[in-house]
Amino acid sequence: MSIAVQFLEALARNPKPLSDDEFAAAIAKTEMDPSAQKALLDRNAQALSKALGGRLKMMCMVVPAENDEPQQDEEPADGEDVPDRESSSVSA
Repeated sequence: MSIAVQFLEALARNPKPLSDDEFAAAIAKTEMDPSAQKALLDRNAQALSKALGGRLKMMCMVVPAENDEPQQDEEPADGEDVPDRESSSVSA
């Protein structure tokens, strides 16, 4: 894991927010790349991504599997709502 990512993870674990001076001092203590330090100080996510070699765009696609429809004789999984099969009962 990169030093910049470890730094951000450590910040996220700390419940006390840092002042601007404390933030700059914490960044200065790290051994990360100067371009990543500058991006963090500028709070520039795109520059940080570029400094870390991140992707410009990322996409996620979900494609259903073939024959993914449930069969009529399959039992519902635990926690699924089971429709009321007694539709003829009417409460008065």
